[in-house]
Amino acid sequence: MSVVHTLPIIYKLIEKSEHTGESLVDIHREMICNPLKEFFPQASTKEIQEELISRGLFGPHESAAISKNLLRLEHKKVWKTVQEEFDYLKNLWNGPDVPIFIYPLTKFRPVVDGTEVKKNGVSYNNVLFLFVTDDLETEELKALLAHEYHHICRLTSLDKSQHEIELLETLIIEGLAEFAVEELYGERWLSPWTKKYSQEECLKVWTKNFARALHIKGVDNHFPFLYGNEVEGLPKWIGYCIGYRIVLSFIENGGSREHERLFKTPSQKILKCSVFKA
Repeated sequence: MSVVHTLPIIYKLIEKSEHTGESLVDIHREMICNPLKEFFPQASTKEIQEELISRGLFGPHESAAISKNLLRLEHKKVWKTVQEEFDYLKNLWNGPDVPIFIYPLTKFRPVVDGTEVKKNGVSYNNVLFLFVTDDLETEELKALLAHEYHHICRLTSLDKSQHEIELLETLIIEGLAEFAVEELYGERWLSPWTKKYSQEECLKVWTKNFARALHIKGVDNHFPFLYGNEVEGLPKWIGYCIGYRIVLSFIENGGSREHERLFKTPSQKILKCSVFKA
């Protein structure tokens, strides 16, 4: 299935939004979210809409704002680039074939460490979404895809739902994906949080906040550890940085660099062979 040609749907959405008296929220839900029900059978279209908007999907009232962005994305052949890179990665990692939906990123973008976010991706067990702007460099787009597709390859090997995954596994999933990006595209395209804290700083927070919490299940419950929580004494982006540091330490201590093997390597083994101790 691979890359879904979302352009016609988005153009129809823009046209309908500009020439109708219907609720823009309902139009957005009907045209963007309703076709996704097969991937989220337990969720309503309202829940799907809220989930994807929280991840970076443009909102119901942004059709005018995304029109020019969409033209530039089309001109840059974003869909073609993603399809070609997906074919390469799928063959390289012997990974599953999953649908990839590409949409413009919302104009309401967070600023991280003084820089406005210009991309985001999210992967579930059976589908992948990329939310992008028109000023992404080609290698940056490829790195985003690789990061998210790497998640799916690992999740396929685990065969666990989002609710069953423990915090340790979430950290390893993120760290492995960034290690793959670094190997494929170079250090330049690593996410900035990978180098935000030194190993010593990570170890200190690990011992104080993470080591006793590794069993916590449910990806939603891991967000404070990943993104940080001032009340709990968790620095911004600390979980992402720790995940990368664990994997890097595992590799430096002689762990396999082969991604097909890494997809199946238990998270406890990766942790045990690193400098981070539970």
